Amino acid sequence: MVRVKVNDRIVEVPPGTSVMDAVFHAGYDVPLFCSEKHLSPIGACRMCLVRIGLPKRGPDGKPLLTPEGEPEIAWQPKLAASCVTAVAEGMVVDTLSEVVREAQAGMVEFTLLNHPLDCPTCDKGGACELQDRTVEYGLYEKYYQKEPLELPVYTRFEFTRRHVDKHHPLSPFVVLDRERCIHCKRCVRYFEEVPGDEVLDFIERGGHTFIGTMDFGLPSGFSGNITDICPVGALLDLTARFRARNWEMEETPTHCALCPVGCGITADTRSGELLRVRAREVPEVNEIWLCDAGRFGHEWADQGRLKTPLVRRGERLVEATWEEAFAALQAGLRGARKEEVGIYLAHDATLEEGLMAAELAKALSTPHLDFEGRTAAPASLFPPATLEDLLRADFALVLGDPTEEAPLLHLRLSEFVRDLKPPHRYAHGTPFADLSIKERMPRRTDKMALFAPYRAPLMRWAALHGVHAPGEEREILLALLGEKEGSEAIRRAKEAWERAERPVLILGAGVLQDAVAAERARLLAERKGAKVLAMTPAANARGLEAMGVWPGEKGAAWDEAGAPYAYYGYVPPEGALRGKRFVVLHLSHLHPLAERYAHVVLPAPTFYERRGHLVNLEGRVLALHPAPVENGEAEGAIQALALLAQALGVRPPFRLALEVERELKARKVPPPMGLLAYRSKALRPKPQEGRLYLRPSMWRGQQLQGRVAQAVAPELWAHPETAKKEALLEGAKVAVETPVGPVEARVVLREDLPGGFLYLTALGPLAGRRQEASLLVPTGGDA
Repeated sequence: MVRVKVNDRIVEVPPGTSVMDAVFHAGYDVPLFCSEKHLSPIGACRMCLVRIGLPKRGPDGKPLLTPEGEPEIAWQPKLAASCVTAVAEGMVVDTLSEVVREAQAGMVEFTLLNHPLDCPTCDKGGACELQDRTVEYGLYEKYYQKEPLELPVYTRFEFTRRHVDKHHPLSPFVVLDRERCIHCKRCVRYFEEVPGDEVLDFIERGGHTFIGTMDFGLPSGFSGNITDICPVGALLDLTARFRARNWEMEETPTHCALCPVGCGITADTRSGELLRVRAREVPEVNEIWLCDAGRFGHEWADQGRLKTPLVRRGERLVEATWEEAFAALQAGLRGARKEEVGIYLAHDATLEEGLMAAELAKALSTPHLDFEGRTAAPASLFPPATLEDLLRADFALVLGDPTEEAPLLHLRLSEFVRDLKPPHRYAHGTPFADLSIKERMPRRTDKMALFAPYRAPLMRWAALHGVHAPGEEREILLALLGEKEGSEAIRRAKEAWERAERPVLILGAGVLQDAVAAERARLLAERKGAKVLAMTPAANARGLEAMGVWPGEKGAAWDEAGAPYAYYGYVPPEGALRGKRFVVLHLSHLHPLAERYAHVVLPAPTFYERRGHLVNLEGRVLALHPAPVENGEAEGAIQALALLAQALGVRPPFRLALEVERELKARKVPPPMGLLAYRSKALRPKPQEGRLYLRPSMWRGQQLQGRVAQAVAPELWAHPETAKKEALLEGAKVAVETPVGPVEARVVLREDLPGGFLYLTALGPLAGRRQEASLLVPTGGDA
């Protein structure tokens, strides 16, 4: 450790720590615009200037002492940027002297030279770093009051501010106000260093400099993070713009439940509306980043909500009270044998809801128990790796597409190939200026091998990669096990895997949906003692499996017919609904299949409004907290299943969430952020046939509303030769039949795809599956 004196406090920090983080660690503040957590500092803003000194040393190398016995300090002649200066033993840092305050005030004044004074109309008002720095460091009496008895002059500004393009859309989700931009370069460095998509840069020079991109749109699934890290109101979230002031919104810290990563988010609400979703710092999981689907895809939570129960009267569903819904449950389940009742939970059901379902299934002695998106092989078949284990690994073998299946893994793998390790945690948390991060760091492509059914974005960072046909994962794994000859890339990947001392295996839905491939992947990992990150289509797969939510012998799966009576926490495929005697759907939004088949529809909360716990792909327990979103009479699965039990004449295992939480504690389920150790070897093989591959996507079907519907559209990919045989034209729109109904998709031709297959955006829990292709008449588009 290195001892550093900051003003009047002595702190010990690891070697290589920036002076900025030493100052924060000592409990002092230092202003900054250019630096941000997990971005390389470049000292561009000069707000973090400090005075630095080192002990003087004599000819013998020993420190010279003052008459008081203290080391004599040799101060540097000029102030230094604390974000790019590393600490040294015995260093003295001054952040409070007059010369430092004067420099900081001067930089605030310089930053404000051309910044418009539109705070009353700026969405960043109340959360603007420039406002805060101006109040804290801007006004310096030496500049503005020449004589003690004179009135101070609060500005020296005497010329016209620059005027440039305002409200310039960078993408369907992000708008740029160039007048407000202070050229801190955070957004440019973010794209270069975090997702690795170099799409923004400085254009022109001097006073004409502006941030821009060559084409409309930011070709990255992580573009929304620039709205968080922008220190002013230059980059704004279009889904939340002009909807509320920052101090009017209620902030709820919770976690995203769209994918198995479980990123920390802050849900901002006002008057019962979900106005904005921002990334929340959770260093172990998502650091401070969030994918675009998690950030911008929240408008569905407010639109078209189901707020009261619906009961079928004749051919129609009509609004009813909960009492009337319970009466309909009793009538519909009268005469039902308990073992004929199916209980099927949503993919993002909490641990508490999973335990309730498992206990109720035991009470009913029914084998029909499952959850949406369960794969043929459980996630708990593999020993889980943490995301920090990935950074410490020396080789990563990826079978799938992390960018779409578990988006934050893309950013973690970006750190992994740059040899970045988990940062040291200081008293103030994650370092603001991590000096181990350099600009344009070389990426070690030899550390990763990636194989996927199509060309995935991460292949650019993998020296060993390959595109294979859907369903060939089992042959690739057989070659990696050394029991079959493979391609040159697979052979070299096998050698790299065997040489590695701390490898990590990352598996996508294509492997998990194939029980044979998954079993081979388990053997590959166990022979090497490697840990696995399983990218399941279900957000809480590990947690629900640990609670025992799994079909029993002869039990129907979540997408199969079989149980004559069924409760669903989601909309199942139409084939599972046909022929049912009584169907209860527990939904947040009404669906055409619910109108056609459901006998009772109960209103459900979205994951934004739910209280409970999830388990992510690391096996980490994450807490959900309910945001105050207007959802009418919606109730969670615990209450709905308790009503189901009463209608069947069975005493509910639990009635309140507190009872379930108490039982979870008794079962030694770890507290939030703890790791849940649960392994299972259960397999549920399901044949995969057909030439239509449901390609994983970070977006979900329910999100395609509002602005997202205009920006994100399902696509049908095909090789040109395959498209020619199917009479598909580039840009045409076709309707593709899926288990949950027809999907309109735009045809995209790609030379890098295997021939004979069609790739449809999955938008849900069927990702990684194959089925027979059923294309309807083209509906239009540009040929």
